[in-house]
Amino acid sequence: MFRFMAIGDVTSPTAARALAATLWQVRREYSLDFVTVNAENAGFIIGPPADVALALLDGGADVLTGGNHILQNMSLQATLENDSRILRPANYPDAAPGFGYTVVPAKGLRVLVGNLLGRVHMDPPLDSPFDAAERILAREAGKYDLAFFDFHAEATGEKTALAAFLDGRVTVLFGTHTHVPTADDGVLPKGTGYVSDLGMCGARGGVLGMSEESVLSRYTTGLPTRFAPATGALYADAVIFSIDESKRRTVKTERVTLSLPAPTEPTRKPARR
Repeated sequence: MFRFMAIGDVTSPTAARALAATLWQVRREYSLDFVTVNAENAGFIIGPPADVALALLDGGADVLTGGNHILQNMSLQATLENDSRILRPANYPDAAPGFGYTVVPAKGLRVLVGNLLGRVHMDPPLDSPFDAAERILAREAGKYDLAFFDFHAEATGEKTALAAFLDGRVTVLFGTHTHVPTADDGVLPKGTGYVSDLGMCGARGGVLGMSEESVLSRYTTGLPTRFAPATGALYADAVIFSIDESKRRTVKTERVTLSLPAPTEPTRKPARR
């Protein structure tokens, strides 16, 4: 059995470093063969600094996926061009820096990991994620054994539509972006493991990883606000997909919540959004 864990959106550098400090232990505890982490907001509302991204990879992540904020951290762009383990959505224009998918070895298998961005209620508007997925699967046909896709999207309907479109053609499709875990993880009729949203990796007690005070100020006054990360106990939402290696089908899903060590560094200064 091939065991793959997908971890939801990391919301701050502090959460990213806490996850990196414990991920190898998590891999041993859950007998994991492969791990992806959505690092979309790991720089706090922007993509991770290069050193934070590399810490997650050194700490036990096989691939980092992104979303609509990943390219907003200018310091990461050179790293994106040179390390295919850090992805940005494949339906960005070809001129955008970085890779939309990669193929890496794990447990004697070739694992394709793709990253897509939704178009419903999302900015920037990009090419169709359905067409982008088709192009990737056609281009890499015969060159991979398992295919995992992160669909970073707002609308559950768009996520479930892509799941129906790719059922039986990819091994796992998981959603990210909303920071709220959904209760629909399971195996689709043709063998694709699916969940609409993994959830997030960050601090409890806030609003989607941000402090209550800064978010409530925005909502109650309507004025621009400097958001700050939440400061509660750190955790990570994840789903484990158990895959029959011979049939290349997901046979079981398991939702888990990881407790992370307390931060050992000061929280970064608030960011303006």
